[in-house]
Amino acid sequence: MCGILWHFKNRIDRQPTAQNGKCDLNDPLFEQMVPLVCSRGLDSTQYFKKEIAQGTITEFSSVLSIRAPLTLQPMIRGNFTLQYNGELYNQEIENNDLEFIYQTLVKSNFDVVSTIGQLDGEFSYCITNTDTKKVFFGKDLLGRKSLGYMLDENQLYISSCPPATKQDTWIECACATIYEFDMESGKLITINFESSNNLPSPDIVQQTDEPLNLVNLHKLLASSVRKRVRTISPTHKSSSSVALLFSGGLDCTLVAALAASELGPDTTIDLLNVSFCNPRSNTKPADTPDRLLAIKSWKGLQQMFSKVKFQLVEIDVPYEEYLEHRSKVIQLIYPNDTEMDLSIAIAFYFAARGIGNRVLPNGTREPYESTCRVLLSGLGADELFGGYTRHERIFTSLSNQIKRRVSGKPPKDTTEYNWDTLIKRLIEELQLDLSNLHIRNLSRDDKVISCWSKEVRYPFLDKSLVEFATRKVRCEDKLRLDRTTGEIIRKFALRELARHLGLEFVEQEPKRAIQFGSRSAKIDPGTGKVKGTDRLV
Repeated sequence: MCGILWHFKNRIDRQPTAQNGKCDLNDPLFEQMVPLVCSRGLDSTQYFKKEIAQGTITEFSSVLSIRAPLTLQPMIRGNFTLQYNGELYNQEIENNDLEFIYQTLVKSNFDVVSTIGQLDGEFSYCITNTDTKKVFFGKDLLGRKSLGYMLDENQLYISSCPPATKQDTWIECACATIYEFDMESGKLITINFESSNNLPSPDIVQQTDEPLNLVNLHKLLASSVRKRVRTISPTHKSSSSVALLFSGGLDCTLVAALAASELGPDTTIDLLNVSFCNPRSNTKPADTPDRLLAIKSWKGLQQMFSKVKFQLVEIDVPYEEYLEHRSKVIQLIYPNDTEMDLSIAIAFYFAARGIGNRVLPNGTREPYESTCRVLLSGLGADELFGGYTRHERIFTSLSNQIKRRVSGKPPKDTTEYNWDTLIKRLIEELQLDLSNLHIRNLSRDDKVISCWSKEVRYPFLDKSLVEFATRKVRCEDKLRLDRTTGEIIRKFALRELARHLGLEFVEQEPKRAIQFGSRSAKIDPGTGKVKGTDRLV
C-alpha cells in the first residue's frame, strides 16, 4: 500500500533545464500534501523531479511494504516513471506488483491502456512517459483506492489525499476510467472502460433463472479471502496474521470464518470492534449494539475454530477524542461531506488505528494495539446481495398486503403489484449501488484507513465474485419475499451460506449500519434531528 503525489507545472519559456534536479519544491500546495501521503506508507519515501521542455514534473511516493521485497517508488525505467497503490491478484505475478506492471507494459509495447486492462486487483496508479509527454492515472474497475486531481491553467496535481486548501477544485477520480494528460497541450482526456476493447467492462446486474448454487458461492468467496490473506508478507512482522473490521454481523463473520479456514491452526486473527461514548443518547461503548453482537459472534467463532486465536479488540472512543480527531477526518474524506459520511468514516478511522483492549479468555481486558497492516472488510455484500432498507422497501407494500391477508385483516391496499416490475426496480437499485460504490464508500474509507499505514481489502469485491453475484444469483435469492407469509429476508444467499458453514449464531442477525451499531451517528448533543444527508458545517 502506498501514497501517490504527482505535480506538473508548465514553463512559459519552454526551455529545458538540468535533468533530475534537486527537489526545491517551493510549492505550498504540494508541500501541504506530502505529510498526508507520508502517513500512508512508513517504510519508504522518495522524491523524483525532472525538467522537460514543457515544464517541471515532481513526484513523491510513500511505500508500506505488504509483499516482500520492499520496492521503492517512484519506479524509474527509462522514460517511464510508475507510481502505484494497491494489491494485484494476477496469477502470473512472481515478484512484486510494480515490477509486474512494468513487465506487462513492456509486453504490451508500452500501451498503458492495454496494460491497465490486464491488471486484476484493487489499485490506483500514475504512469508518466516523458518521451510522449503524457501521464496516465486512475483507479481499478470498481475504484477501490483513493486518487484525485486538480487541474488549472498551467499545472496538474494528482494525489491519494486531498489538500486542506483549495478543496473546492479537487476532483476524486471516477472508477472504470483512465485519465490521460498531455503535458504539451495541457489537455486532459478520459478513456471510459466501456469504450475500449482492451479494458474490462463494468458489471451489469442481471436477472437469471438459475437456482442458488451455494457450492459456487462458497468456493468463490473462499478463493477471494485466500488471495487476500496469502499475499501478506510484510517486512514488518505482527503477532497477528490479519485483522478484520468487525461488527459481529453476517458479512464480516463470514469473512472471519473463511480466513480462519484458510490460515489454519495456530493462527492469530484480530477482530477490531469500535464503539463510541455517545453523550446525546447516553450510551457507553460496552452497551452499543455492535459491541454486544461482536462478543456473541467472537464466542461463536472461538467454538468453531478452537485452534485459531481470535482476538476481540474493543476500541472505545471517548467523546473528547472524537472531537479531537473530527476535523482531521473531515479533511481526509473530502469530497464526501455529509453527516453520514463523517459518522461512518470516523468509525473506520478509529477501528483502523487498532488501539483498544483485547478480551482475554477469562473475560478480563488488557491494553492492546493491533499492528496488522492488512484489514479485511465486508463492504460490498449489501450492494451485491440486497442488504439495505431501500432494497427491502421495494417489496414492503406487497409484503404488508400479504401479511394482512394471512392474518385475516381487511385489505388497506388493493394495488395489484407486478412481480416483474418489482424485480426490475430491485435490479436498478442494485446497479446504482454498485456503480456508486467508489464515491459513496470506497475512496472515503480508503483515506481514513490508509492514514494509519493500514491497507483495507474487500473479499466481496473480488472480480470473479462480483461477476457471479451480478450474473448468476437470482434477485429472489438476494432479497427473498415469501409470498405465502409476506416475510422479507435480506441477503438471503449469504444467510444460506452462513447456515451451510455452521454459522447459525449469526445467520439471522439483521443489517445494522456501522454508524448506528457503533453509535457514532448523531453523537453531539442537540443533533437528534440532524439528517445523514445534511452537509457538514
